[in-house]
Amino acid sequence: MEKRLPGKVRRAMRAKYYDISPKAWIGKKGFDEGAINEITTQLKKDGVVKVEIKKGALIATQMEREEIAAKVAELTDSELIDVRGKRFILFRPREGWEKYLKRLKLKELSKEKREEKPVKKVKLDIAQFRKKFKKGRD
Repeated sequence: MEKRLPGKVRRAMRAKYYDISPKAWIGKKGFDEGAINEITTQLKKDGVVKVEIKKGALIATQMEREEIAAKVAELTDSELIDVRGKRFILFRPREGWEKYLKRLKLKELSKEKREEKPVKKVKLDIAQFRKKFKKGRD
């Protein structure tokens, strides 16, 4: 499975969504329709979902945690952000991958185009400054 998100974005998302609680579970039935539908629903709703792998899923599927997470990401057309222990985080943009990736590229291009301009030094004529503010006080 190809990685669509750049590493910088993936790291930021991993840090941001580390504390969320699991909203879906993979149980002893494995990748049944109910579990995949629930994950898809949560992705449509929030864009990000944390999934927990139950012990029965590891026994029933005879797969490692990383393999299960990759398979679920593939089935739901989402990006696997992080696998930690028995939990993993999936991300799918609500507006669709094409629009999201296009927006990311435009954001990167705008950062490159932005230049820091030097601050202009202004000469201050003290005599004119005093005259201007003296008139206001009279």
